[in-house]
Amino acid sequence: MLIYGEFGFALLGLKPCVLVEFRDARVNKFYLETVIQPVLFALKEKTLDYHVIRNTKTPESDLDGCVFIYSKTASDLSTMLTDKEQMISEDTMALLLDYPGHLPNSEEEIPTMKSVIYFHNRPNKQLVALTSFAIQITEKEKTLQHFREYYAICKEKLDIELKLLIQ
Repeated sequence: MLIYGEFGFALLGLKPCVLVEFRDARVNKFYLETVIQPVLFALKEKTLDYHVIRNTKTPESDLDGCVFIYSKTASDLSTMLTDKEQMISEDTMALLLDYPGHLPNSEEEIPTMKSVIYFHNRPNKQLVALTSFAIQITEKEKTLQHFREYYAICKEKLDIELKLLIQ
């Protein structure tokens, strides 16, 4: 899990939400208490909040005990901010987490899936992975536009360059 970039993108206002999913409730709780809560408390502008997820699954994961960090200005987060038992589609998760693509929904989509990684292109040419997600080949143009937006904001606000890998 590449929380480093995901959390940073949320702090920059690019991502409306971040899912902290270590697949172990104790690790999620530890990360919440030692990283998320202190960072959110220290923010000058209280733009982010969090919710510990209960009774929610996706086709890929049981999210019980995971931490959902979200922008207070993000719209339509009611699906994630409830404790009622529910199943959320991967497409909905991609939309909430601002991923421009989605995991395969069927066997037929598996061969057309591509992995995407956004890297911090450090001055010494060392690449540090910031985020990764899956897309379908038909979502490549949408992904390129998404990357350009993230690149521009990171360059403007942090003076860092991003690099894109689609494979």
